[in-house]
Amino acid sequence: MIKNQGCQLYRVHGLSSIIMFVVCSMFFSTAPVSVSADTADYTLLPHRAVYSLGLKASEQGAINSMSGHILYDWTGDCKGWVVKNELDMNVAYSNGQSVQMALRFSTWEARDGSRYRFAVHHVDSISGASNFIGHALRDDTKDLVRINITAPELKEAELENALFPTAFLTEIIQAAQQGKMSVNYPVFDGTTELEAFNVSAIILPAEAKSSFPEMEGLSAWRVFLAFYEQKAGSTAPIQEQSLLLYENGVVTELELDFGEFTVAGNLVEFEASQLPVCE
Repeated sequence: MIKNQGCQLYRVHGLSSIIMFVVCSMFFSTAPVSVSADTADYTLLPHRAVYSLGLKASEQGAINSMSGHILYDWTGDCKGWVVKNELDMNVAYSNGQSVQMALRFSTWEARDGSRYRFAVHHVDSISGASNFIGHALRDDTKDLVRINITAPELKEAELENALFPTAFLTEIIQAAQQGKMSVNYPVFDGTTELEAFNVSAIILPAEAKSSFPEMEGLSAWRVFLAFYEQKAGSTAPIQEQSLLLYENGVVTELELDFGEFTVAGNLVEFEASQLPVCE
């Protein structure tokens, strides 16, 4: 049973920030995409959101209960977007063992999609704490993203054609507005240091039903995301999501399928922030 729990924990740890972007979240062509100040990223609404998490289903009853929350704080200026995420989860297994996990994840992403900085602090009651800081730079001349981890030890890598989270979110919304039903991209968010994920998205129209006034009259889509490891021969997703996404970039409902269990989340607190005024 411990081995199986370890698999579950790996999936939560490695992808927990993607829960928050859509991020992220989470959050198309094969060429790298730049998000400029003249494009539709101004339609995204900077905001602070809190999501309540609960257990929706557990395969073979392996998990008795799960609770937690996500705090997502997204602001910006004329140079870039700042995202601060907090994830806290408590999982109780049917054998009596429980696991507590906390993630603190902060990023800055240039509005033109050229640069990205990230800092991750993760702690859980089994494996302890881990921290790392890094940055990424897009090299459009070679269709590459260069990744550098600067602490606690130096590491580096090159990725082909990976998008950063806010650029990915913008592309999903633009694809939805154009009536596209599926998109695929490699996405790098920094949560697994030097790795990106191949992300497949299915986009379907959805009924807008949020009680928050900021979403009134806006279009909404049900977005199904599947995350794949980039290593050769990887055909099964390591995690799947379903999101109710509004055209201003706000997610009001989410469902996270980790294989052994499924987590449901709902928006319970929301506060809009001011859009930057740029020349």
